[in-house]
Amino acid sequence: MSKTVEKSIAAMKERVDGMLKMWNLPGVSVALVKDGEMVYCSGFGARDVAGSLGMDGETHLPIGSITKSFTSLALGILADEGKLDWDAPVITYIPWLKLSNPEVQNQVTARDLMSHRTGMAKYDAHAVFCTKDDRKEMVEDLQYMQINAPFRSMLQYSNQMVMLAGYLVEVLSGKSWEDFVQEKIIAPLGMTETSFKAEDLPGVENASKGYVFTGTDFMETMYLPLRGVAPAGGIVSTAKDMAKYTAFQLGDGTVNGQRIISKEQLDQCHTPQMDGTPYFWQLEEVTECKYGLGWFTDKYRGKAMISHGGNTLGFSSLLTLLPEENFGIVLLSNATSNFMIYPLTYMILDDVLGLDDCGWNEKFQATIGAIFAAMAEGQKAMAEAQVQGTTPSRPAEEYAGKFTAPAFGTLELQAGEGSYMGTLNGFAAMMNHYQYDDFQLVLPLMGLMLPAKYVFGEDGAVCGIAIVFEPTPGVEPVIFTKE
Repeated sequence: MSKTVEKSIAAMKERVDGMLKMWNLPGVSVALVKDGEMVYCSGFGARDVAGSLGMDGETHLPIGSITKSFTSLALGILADEGKLDWDAPVITYIPWLKLSNPEVQNQVTARDLMSHRTGMAKYDAHAVFCTKDDRKEMVEDLQYMQINAPFRSMLQYSNQMVMLAGYLVEVLSGKSWEDFVQEKIIAPLGMTETSFKAEDLPGVENASKGYVFTGTDFMETMYLPLRGVAPAGGIVSTAKDMAKYTAFQLGDGTVNGQRIISKEQLDQCHTPQMDGTPYFWQLEEVTECKYGLGWFTDKYRGKAMISHGGNTLGFSSLLTLLPEENFGIVLLSNATSNFMIYPLTYMILDDVLGLDDCGWNEKFQATIGAIFAAMAEGQKAMAEAQVQGTTPSRPAEEYAGKFTAPAFGTLELQAGEGSYMGTLNGFAAMMNHYQYDDFQLVLPLMGLMLPAKYVFGEDGAVCGIAIVFEPTPGVEPVIFTKE
């Protein structure tokens, strides 16, 4: 082990303990891999705040969108088996596939799906609140989701397109995505503590609870069942298991002499396919930002860096590879959208590269602070634009009822004091009045407020609600029809 790695390990405890307090993060699990071996694995802080239970390197946590790299790996294995051509239209394998744009429907390939260049809008709320157990049914639902950007013109992150890629694994292998990944990847790598359902974590002894920081305290969250969207973010693992995966990704496609995937296919997953990044910050140290097949492919201070983050309810994660140094970092943490994992990763990379600390904590806190300030200004502007003293145009009972939309499910609302309480596909929901016949659909689970406008029929009565499920400009609202 190099002296630079040893230096980083020696500084780890003091560094991380201080950062947990600075970033209001309950706990984090850390693993480092060098030259094919796990050289460090430990946990810091709490996996259960109320129970005063500590995090360690074998604590189970959801890894979120790092799962996408497993799906691209699965497709690479199928390419090796001669069952998949990355550049063949998906309709070659799924002839009944229907998308909202016929051109994309007829031309989209597995390479497009895994590099987020289909033009499909993000629909992040759909992936949480409208997921189903039947993955085939979710693929059928894609026809109702808008493709708002020109095909192959820009990187537009889409969990639904990776879900489609996961279903493609099922069609080509004859097995569920979960069974294929378990048999072809997880089992051969010896990842015995890795699974597919966050909702099963209450039955796991060394499992972390998930948290949201409220500004004053940590609020425990539920474990989010991703169900059909699992190929985009459903895997649960430990830092120790993910160290095995990291070593494999830095290798030649074999483990213990057994070939899992060809080096050619493994390298292809790490090769840039599309310019751009879904991150909403820019750093002068991170350049040439592109996306491969289920991986970010950037340069970090001049060195090739392959990485992917994960963010799901109550948890944030980051897996980073530095191929030229044969080095990798696994960080699994237990709070929603907590950004500590980024400055910590870059500090460790600087240690390993023998570079000076460039003030990552301060830099990220300033960057994130500016983003949150802009969001607060947006909310303030919306409040100031609200026309006070208006009322809905129809009797209160008309705004309640059962509303449905293909692919987006069922919204049920009951009239309440000053708002309408109900559920969206079983998740708690509130419809709050904004002005005139404009409302906001509040989804407390994720802290979302979606603009909504009631729709009226020829007789003037309420016949539906137009809800902005995707805020990207140019994406049409989803129409929920009143039953």
